Amino acid sequence: MKSWWVPFVHALAGIRQAVREERHMKVHFVLGLVVTIAAFYFPLSSVERAILFLTIGTVLGAEMLNTAFERTVDLVTKEWHPLAKAAKDIASGAVLVLALTSIVIALCIFVPYLVQ
Repeated sequence: MKSWWVPFVHALAGIRQAVREERHMKVHFVLGLVVTIAAFYFPLSSVERAILFLTIGTVLGAEMLNTAFERTVDLVTKEWHPLAKAAKDIASGAVLVLALTSIVIALCIFVPYLVQ
């Protein structure tokens, strides 16, 4: 019987692999770190911080799911196919929607503190 922590070890390996190998994951990770630092620099409420952290986690998770999805499509077929392209584009578009939404959320939270 596997120990309860083995799945966490595998999950951490997946996070490390995504950050090491995926350029967009690196960008999202660095921006998430910058926002996290800013969240503690400014006198944000607990709710504002929670919203930011949830948003960061959602974008990072979506990017990882997109990466896993793209690799799965590549595993199924190396040949160009319109459905494979559409699947990859849609998954990538979902990440873009979340990333743009996260920018709007960050602006809504930080701008009032910046204009004071």
